[in-house]
Amino acid sequence: MTMSKKEVIVKAATKLFAAQGFERTPVRKIAEKVDLSVPGMFHYFPSKEDILNEIMIGFMEEGYTKLKAINNEDMGPLKKVEGFFNFYVDHYAGNQDLLSILVSEWKYLSREHRQAFFDKQRGYVDALKKLFTELAAEGLLKPVDPSVLTFMFFGMVLWTYNWYDPKGKLGLEELGGIFNEVFLRGCLKPTEARQVEKAF
Repeated sequence: MTMSKKEVIVKAATKLFAAQGFERTPVRKIAEKVDLSVPGMFHYFPSKEDILNEIMIGFMEEGYTKLKAINNEDMGPLKKVEGFFNFYVDHYAGNQDLLSILVSEWKYLSREHRQAFFDKQRGYVDALKKLFTELAAEGLLKPVDPSVLTFMFFGMVLWTYNWYDPKGKLGLEELGGIFNEVFLRGCLKPTEARQVEKAF
């Protein structure tokens, strides 16, 4: 499928922003990568910051659509949490350039775009917290605040951009399994933790 010019610009800018940062990437460099003049590129995006916003919001919206599908599936909260973990590892650890930009470059968004970005983040946080709360309501969770577990998980996954190599010997499916085993065995009550252990 042929990409639109806007998609081509976003793809090129993603590589550049991830490699050298938003601030250190001149508009001219992005334009050169997509065979456009600077005024020609501004026909598609009013500013470099608008390109950054398109990258970040687009990636988060794509992920949130998949996340809602997991939440709407007809299965118990434990299976949903496992599905959430696997999705998150695949979507985020599997897209290192985008993850690097989400973690490091959000501060260059305008105030309006930054608020939209925080709202998207809150959607992810609320979705996982809801699943942990459901586990607690069913008596499957150790006495740990679901909010604490939620932020621990995001901190653990978001840090993968610093060390995980998608081209290395550890594949995404195996990485997702490790996240499930280590995290869930740590926060579930013993009976449920043994069930997770049996799956691996």
